[in-house]
Amino acid sequence: MLTNWLYPNWLRNQVIRSKIIAIYIPLIIVPLLVLGFASNTIYTNAIVDKTISNVSDNSSLIITRMNGILTNAESCANILTINLNRVIQDHNKGEISRERSLLLSTLITNQLSFALLVFPDVESAAFIDTYGTIYGTSAAIENAGAPQPETLLQTPMMKRIRETTGQNIWFPMDKRSYLTLGADEPVLTVGKKINNIYTGQELGLLVLNVKEQSLSAIYNNIGNDQSGSYMLTDQAGTIVSSTHKEQLLKPVEDKALRQWINQTNSGSTIDRFLGEKLLVISSEMPKFGWKLISMEPFNALTADNRKITALIMTIGFFCFLFALMGAGILNRLIARPIVLLTKYMKLVKEGNLTIQLPVKSNDELGLLASGFNTMLTRINLLLDNVRFEQKKKREYELALIQSQIKPHFLYNTLDVIYTLSEIGRVKDVQRTTKSLADYYRIVLSQGKEAIPLQDELQGLRDYLAIQRIRYADVFDYQIDVQPEVLSCTVLKLTLQPLVENAIYHGLKTKGTFGHLIVTGGIEGQDLLLTVKDDGVGIPPERLETLLRPSADSPNTTPAAVLSAAGNTGSSFGMRSVDSRIKLYFGDGYGLTLISEPGAGTEIQVRLPMEQHEETGGGRHVEFTDRG
Repeated sequence: MLTNWLYPNWLRNQVIRSKIIAIYIPLIIVPLLVLGFASNTIYTNAIVDKTISNVSDNSSLIITRMNGILTNAESCANILTINLNRVIQDHNKGEISRERSLLLSTLITNQLSFALLVFPDVESAAFIDTYGTIYGTSAAIENAGAPQPETLLQTPMMKRIRETTGQNIWFPMDKRSYLTLGADEPVLTVGKKINNIYTGQELGLLVLNVKEQSLSAIYNNIGNDQSGSYMLTDQAGTIVSSTHKEQLLKPVEDKALRQWINQTNSGSTIDRFLGEKLLVISSEMPKFGWKLISMEPFNALTADNRKITALIMTIGFFCFLFALMGAGILNRLIARPIVLLTKYMKLVKEGNLTIQLPVKSNDELGLLASGFNTMLTRINLLLDNVRFEQKKKREYELALIQSQIKPHFLYNTLDVIYTLSEIGRVKDVQRTTKSLADYYRIVLSQGKEAIPLQDELQGLRDYLAIQRIRYADVFDYQIDVQPEVLSCTVLKLTLQPLVENAIYHGLKTKGTFGHLIVTGGIEGQDLLLTVKDDGVGIPPERLETLLRPSADSPNTTPAAVLSAAGNTGSSFGMRSVDSRIKLYFGDGYGLTLISEPGAGTEIQVRLPMEQHEETGGGRHVEFTDRG
């Protein structure tokens, strides 16, 4: 499965130049794409992490500055409590008269103005006595939209201040038409009830206003990123401070962003808010339940990263061009020689073995071309050797057949037939004639060189039948072959020359009646056939040279050998059989002679166990036969 995926069938069937391009180019492009993606991801994550760290640090500074402003406002309220106590007690002996005193108004106003000089984060301040008289840091705060004294003290803010025991109380960011410098400017107000520090009697109410701009100015002083923005929201998701004035005192516009702010105290997220992808970081301001929200456009953060990605893509494009050039060079250096080798191999496949591939280099392809040429040379030599061996084998076979179809054998057999007919032995005439015809039919074998063992044994039976009639007083014979080897392949006329040699040179010259035994069976992995007689035997000096070639010259043909062996034909039959077996089956097979003068001779024939392809049509041979 993995191999098919890595090397699919469509690529397997392409020419080599297409394979080089299909494999070489991805090796260049894929690593660049992986590098671009990995670097983009790593660089983006690094930028996001660094931005979150920087913004978190800036948010901590902004919150610290805001807490400082609010703490200063509370400190201003505490100091004014002490100073106003002293001024009012010194002027009125601890009691404020109903009538307005110009001197008292001046002293209170001076105290308020002096406090604003010490605490510049406080925009304005006002003191309302128990009769509803307003003392402010400017005339605008005393008169702009202020209700009647009785009504002013009944406003929710005044009531809530009067309900306290003198602690500082903060009111949410809001726009008011009274006790402020303008109705359009959102202010954050801290109120405090001022009591006589000795008697606990209420002297009045103190109101200090911190302008929203004092808070939003911190964003620009601390945050250096012009693309980002800050806003301060309350627990309901309403914006109480922002760099965008139109957003003040309104809920966060994006519903998903407002939901995330309500669910997150401190954290960060990257998502699509307000129509663009943003990095949003939330920092908690526990004192008021506020949350400082920082928003950074994600595209602005990754602008440099996109430049790097574009640079990598440009490099990848040029690498692609270089890959094409490299594939072209590899095509000229590798593919073309291989294609040329393929063309030459097609010519060899068509039968042209005389070509020679030009060798133009000493690299692996040059060695391959040189090896191809050497292989063709050796093939031609082997073909020449095969032709020579086939020719030699045919000559041996022809010479053997010629030696077997001798006129005197035919004449003698015909004489025997004539004699038998003269004396009236009709049945013997019929059997002899039939055996002679069957014998020559096996010898010819329709031109086949290899036949089943059972056909070879049938030809041997026919030959022995004729010889038994001629030499009935000389020998008898026995054929005993195992049934399982009858279908094995043997060369025709393997046993007959050996039997003929045993009759004429072993039994006929013995002077007494002899016996001839032919056996066959399996020995190890081989087929072993034996021809054994109890004739005169072979002298040791003759036995050593019996299977040697009778001529030393390599040009001596089997026909010439046969002619030269006319006087001593006893050796040629065995020698030709041995040579033919070695030519067909190899040097590991052939004849082995065992003989003892006066005791007889045994000839062993060793052949491979090969089943004949056309054994089904052969005639049946008896497993055991006695002449």
